[in-house]
Amino acid sequence: MKLEPKQIAEFKSERQISAARFSHDGSMLAAVGYEPIVRRWAFDGKAVTPLPAIEGFHGYSTALAFHPKQPRLFVADSWGQLRCIEGEKTLWQHESAHDGWLRQIAASPDGSRIATCGKDGFVRVWDAATGKKLAEHQAGEDVYALTLTDSITFGDMRGRIETWDVDLKKKQRSFDASVLYKLDRLQDLGGLRVLLFIDGGKTLLAAGTTPQNGATPQSIPTILFFDTATGKLTKTVTHGTNKEGYVHDLVQHPNGCLMAVTAGTPGSGQLFLLDPAEKEAFHENKKMANCHALALHPDGKHFVVTSTNRDSNGNGKSLTKDGAYKTNTSPLHLFEV
Repeated sequence: MKLEPKQIAEFKSERQISAARFSHDGSMLAAVGYEPIVRRWAFDGKAVTPLPAIEGFHGYSTALAFHPKQPRLFVADSWGQLRCIEGEKTLWQHESAHDGWLRQIAASPDGSRIATCGKDGFVRVWDAATGKKLAEHQAGEDVYALTLTDSITFGDMRGRIETWDVDLKKKQRSFDASVLYKLDRLQDLGGLRVLLFIDGGKTLLAAGTTPQNGATPQSIPTILFFDTATGKLTKTVTHGTNKEGYVHDLVQHPNGCLMAVTAGTPGSGQLFLLDPAEKEAFHENKKMANCHALALHPDGKHFVVTSTNRDSNGNGKSLTKDGAYKTNTSPLHLFEV
């Protein structure tokens, strides 16, 4: 169960990355972030080599998911565009799949459907092959996270999580993750970032942060464990201080352990590994700043963490000679287990 990751390489990226995933065969790493393109790299087990980026998005590219069995990539942006790409070719595209920011994409295990959620408060299900909209549900709040199995499970800004049948005609279960939300100084602090089923679907994990206050957010990385049969909260795991911020990505290794990355202020970040049966992490790495994505390779032997450059720029930082802020970047940290 317990792993000891070792970083074997670090690669530069030209911009900041918010999400990254490997293709089903592990030959490609793709990433989205604070620019209107999708970055791609070929992976040979030792290094990532840049491939031509996919252009034509608007604002930020915000979410991505690979087809589980085919070389197809689903990508979204902050204007609500949803696109299916294979190689350099766009197979289908919706310019307004959602009204504005599209937050997450999830593919069904068999690859026949994908689901999306957005700031417009809608959850939608699409035919993965044609892009035809199959169903939708208005959740009423900004929907932050979702996952798609035989049913669809999604959670909103206030920590309300629901499971529906895939056709979105009947609610099957509710989960109370309101600890991941707080109203402070007229700010809605929504902490949910990831939904993940483990134990063959018997346990639902809701990961993000427990907010403490607004302004410069103080919050504690949190993973909630729910029994999917009853909807009851069975365990809460926190890891780090109120400076550590959000669990931005959470995946399960084939051997069962959970792998998470976090980002907080000022410039804090960590990778931690957890046995789901325990409450304390057995591995921790705080050498990387503001980690936003963890992409696990299908071989289970490699994974990539994207962080933020240590000398990141923002308010109060020094300017370039022409008076502009330097662009922040996301180093790609390649690990081996």
